[in-house]
Amino acid sequence: MIKSDITGEYIPEAMKNKRPMAFMIDNVSGAVPQSGISQASMYFEATVEGSLTRMMAVFEDYSNLPRVGPLRSCRDYFVSLAAGLDELYVHYGQAAYALPYLESDDVDNISGLAWYTDQVFYRDNSFHSAPHNAYTSTDGLLRGIEIRGYRTEHYDGYKPQYKFHWVGEESNFDDGQDAAFVALGYPYNKPKFYYQPDSGLYLREEYGAPHIDVENGEQIAVKNIIIEFQNYANYQESQYLHFDTTAGGKGKYITNGKAIDITWERPSFYEPVTYKTLDGKELELNTGKTFVCLVQNENIRACQFGASEETATCCVSEEEAAAAEVYNTEWRAAYKYGEDPYLSIMAHERDAAIASHGGQSKVQVGMGNGDF
Repeated sequence: MIKSDITGEYIPEAMKNKRPMAFMIDNVSGAVPQSGISQASMYFEATVEGSLTRMMAVFEDYSNLPRVGPLRSCRDYFVSLAAGLDELYVHYGQAAYALPYLESDDVDNISGLAWYTDQVFYRDNSFHSAPHNAYTSTDGLLRGIEIRGYRTEHYDGYKPQYKFHWVGEESNFDDGQDAAFVALGYPYNKPKFYYQPDSGLYLREEYGAPHIDVENGEQIAVKNIIIEFQNYANYQESQYLHFDTTAGGKGKYITNGKAIDITWERPSFYEPVTYKTLDGKELELNTGKTFVCLVQNENIRACQFGASEETATCCVSEEEAAAAEVYNTEWRAAYKYGEDPYLSIMAHERDAAIASHGGQSKVQVGMGNGDF
């Protein structure tokens, strides 16, 4: 047995050095309940246009997935969030602003709008109607990997993104902020986490009901919750959002009913994130699954913790909330698409990347928006 890079738990030796797979999961009300999500090792969530959220579920073991989905389109910041995991990235379409990143050689993606789509993905109306009915399976994924010629093991020199306690050791943060109840403040799906002392896990709800996997009835349960407070703006006055994933900033680490302040930093778009405690030490996560959430600085007041739902209050002080709102407002006013130094892969570089791999897009047939 070896320790997992994503959960810190012991996993079979056969999993050593295997690349994980990240799936863009449709999370609107018409797409729940979803399939296969309980088998994921890690989760990410962030707002997209219209105050909706999209999830990214990361699977360390994708060898037995009869059905996973519904799958939806990529947003560029999700590519950045998972890049440090050296993952295979699965999505069904994308916003136009994500195209340069997906065409990059730094990303190995399997797209639902490519020429090979029918060999990997399928539509199933058993639970949901279009466009919330795109799925894949282990068989389809393995065909996709073979068609694209992707490696299934980490590159030489890969270093795990997260640091974990040894199994059996834990951080408890007795002096930390009460966080047996956590509300992220996303206005559409209103996700909440409830700590279960008996299991030491947080159960997730959204849309006022347990967030379950329809394939087995299991509710999403995690040991750790990480919140990254981030600045955001809109691309070219559109509804599409741009999160500044490389700016670094403040955040929260939540486990065992308590929360502490942390910082996060990501040197560049494709590099791993590092979380640190306020004394500058790298954060050690408790062993188990982790749910990472991006909360906009502008909406920080709606993010609430407490010993119970009834006693929950804003997760930061009034002074911190006001400062975060001002910081985001000023950043948005200064931001201009195409002038951001982190948006270095623009259309001409996208075209050059396509030319470098035979003139065929890795992402889709045709170069429209492709947002499904």
